[in-house]
Amino acid sequence: MNNPTAPPLAPARDVGLDLARGLLMAWIVIFIHGTFWLHVIPPRPGAWLLFEMPPIFVITGAAYFLGEGAKQGRLQPANYLDFLMRRGVRIYVPYLAYVLVAALIVTVVKWDGPLTAGEIGARLWAWLNPVTRGAGHTWKMLSWHLWFVAPFLLVTALMPLITTKRAPGFVKPWMLATIAGLIVLALSQARFSAPLDDQLIKNTVFYAFWASFGFILAAMPKRWSVADYALVLALAAAGMIGAALLQPASVTLDMQQNKFPPNGMFFLFSCAWMAVLLIGARLITPEQSEALSRSPLVRPFMNAGYSIYLWQGVGYSLAAYFGGELRLNIYLVWIAAIALTMALGLFFSPLERIRLPKRAAR
Repeated sequence: MNNPTAPPLAPARDVGLDLARGLLMAWIVIFIHGTFWLHVIPPRPGAWLLFEMPPIFVITGAAYFLGEGAKQGRLQPANYLDFLMRRGVRIYVPYLAYVLVAALIVTVVKWDGPLTAGEIGARLWAWLNPVTRGAGHTWKMLSWHLWFVAPFLLVTALMPLITTKRAPGFVKPWMLATIAGLIVLALSQARFSAPLDDQLIKNTVFYAFWASFGFILAAMPKRWSVADYALVLALAAAGMIGAALLQPASVTLDMQQNKFPPNGMFFLFSCAWMAVLLIGARLITPEQSEALSRSPLVRPFMNAGYSIYLWQGVGYSLAAYFGGELRLNIYLVWIAAIALTMALGLFFSPLERIRLPKRAAR
């Protein structure tokens, strides 16, 4: 007999989003940072494969729509504060565990005499603050990847604000890309002086666009056709080629340089890759996604991707240090870095699942 007072079942997770997130995290941890941190392949050609961050934020926006976006009263102060607290805990607590260990590692390996209370305070604050992320108190690769956390927190906090309006039905991807591209281009010409953080501002604006785009995609997943994405791909490629030919002295095709902070060239590059990925996604059936999601090689990155991402700083740093001391082959160091990263990430992954209780709806 049905119980009319039973609470509704929580919606099932979107397998496609979880799979895409897991594959991207695996790509970053295994290939991208193997390339740029250990120089497994030359970084110049590898820079053309730096497509991972815009899709991560597209997934963030889509996940926000599925989890929060249809709720009423999202901007009421109590509801918004509840959202910030719940999301903040899920992002910051795993980060907190990582940076405390990182600060301890720095203290051990860079011990240089008496550690005063002032030095301890400065070291802890440098690590606890995701904007500074250990600046002046780090070692090897411990903090190289943590630039992501501060814009991720800010974009997450902005999602209820920047998704209050839906894009009109006539809007096409090339229109959104044109508007966002002009904003990114204008920002790339500006310089924000201290105490403002120039890179943080530009990263947040850049990735907020991609999160908003993900929200639109989740709201109407079949709204645009392959032809719409193909047009964006053609326009983005033409823009990159034109910029390189017309301004060779001021434009570089090295996407690693264009990425920090993201400029107009990196935006065109990201548009081209996003179009390719969205076209490719149309070719994958739900049955294929389901089958791939059950792979034991993919599941860890689906279930603990954020933790694995964080702990790669320790995994790669320790593998590189001991590999150098033992004069190991770089490919052995790479394998050791991945294995250590996976082990640490899975060990600390329960912190990802800490949840504050939801505020009762009013």
